[in-house]
Amino acid sequence: MITVAYSLVTYHVSGLSTECCEHCLASVRSELILVPGVVGVDLNLEESKISILTDGPVDDGRVKEAIAAAGCDVLSS
Repeated sequence: MITVAYSLVTYHVSGLSTECCEHCLASVRSELILVPGVVGVDLNLEESKISILTDGPVDDGRVKEAIAAAGCDVLSS
């Protein structure tokens, strides 16, 4: 039997809203999916939240760096 543990972590951010263009949203997704261990990204524009699905341990600092590189600021996680 193979067991994989997945975890969902949500970050509240600034710089993410319903007025963001598709290019900006794609930038956020592509920055985050490059972080080792991140296997999925969900953006909730109405609530300014980014949720990431991981398949193991992920460096929180690298996630926050990726969010910043995409033009958002982490308010809380």
